[in-house]
Amino acid sequence: MREEGMSSTEMILFYSTIAIATILSGILFYFKNISKKTYLLLVGIILVIEGIFIGIRWYNTGHPPIFGTFEATISASWMLLFLAVLIDRKAQFGRIVIPFVVLTLLYGVLFDKAGKPLIISEQSYWVYFHALFAWLAYGFYTFSFAGAVLTLGHGKWGEGYGKEIIENIGEFTYKALLNGFLAQTIMYVLGSYYSIRLHGNWWIWDPVEYLFVVSWCLYAIPVHGKILYGWGGQRIARLSILGMVGTMFLYWSLIYLPWATYHIFDVEIKIH
Repeated sequence: MREEGMSSTEMILFYSTIAIATILSGILFYFKNISKKTYLLLVGIILVIEGIFIGIRWYNTGHPPIFGTFEATISASWMLLFLAVLIDRKAQFGRIVIPFVVLTLLYGVLFDKAGKPLIISEQSYWVYFHALFAWLAYGFYTFSFAGAVLTLGHGKWGEGYGKEIIENIGEFTYKALLNGFLAQTIMYVLGSYYSIRLHGNWWIWDPVEYLFVVSWCLYAIPVHGKILYGWGGQRIARLSILGMVGTMFLYWSLIYLPWATYHIFDVEIKIH
C-alpha cells in the first residue's frame, strides 16, 4: 500500500510515529506517575523512528525537510521530541508537549506530502540553518507554553505539585521562553543576511517579515519585563501563552490569507 507522496516504508515510519506518540499522550494523561525511564524510553523510540523517516526523505529529496507545510511539521515535531529528551528528563511537561507532537503531525497530513526539490533560491546552508533555528524556537516556545499551563493551572494540571515545584516550573517557563526568543532572533539574523545576498536588502517587506516582528515583540515583552522589572511567574506564564497563541494565529494567517510571499509554504496555496 502506498500513499501519494510517500513510499510504503515512509508510510509505516510516519504513521508509527503518530501512533506511538498518541499512545504515549494517552498514558501521560491517564497515569500521573509514569516513571522517568518509561517516558524517556518511549520518547526515544518515537524520536528514532521519526528520525529514520526524516533521513529517508532527506536522501530521496536531496535536502533537509524544509519545503512546504508537511515537511515543516515533521521537522518541528522531531525538534519537540529531541528537546523532550534533552530538557524534560523528569517527565514534567510531556502531558502537554507530546500531544503537541501528535497535533503538529496530524496538521501536516492535511498538506501535500510529495517530496520536491528546492527552488534555486532555497538551495543554501543559510536557509537550512535559518529553518533549524525556527524549529528550535518553536520547540522552546512549546515547552514554555507547557510550563505556563502548569504554572497557571497547578490545581488541575499540576496536581500533587508543591509550591517549590511550581516555582521551579515557573523558572523553567522563563528559561524556555528566553531560549526560544534567542533562537528566533538568530533565525531572523540568518534570514536577513541571506536576504541581503539574495535581494540586496535585509528587509523587502515580505509578509513573513513584518508578521515575524509582531511575533518577536510578543515574546520580547515578557523577556524584558523579567529582566528590567522582575515580573513574576504568573505574569510571565500568561504572556507566554499569549505569545504562543499569537504566533500560531500569525502563522496560519500566512498559510490561508491571500498574501504573496517569497517564503516556501505550499505550492498549491502560494505562488512563488
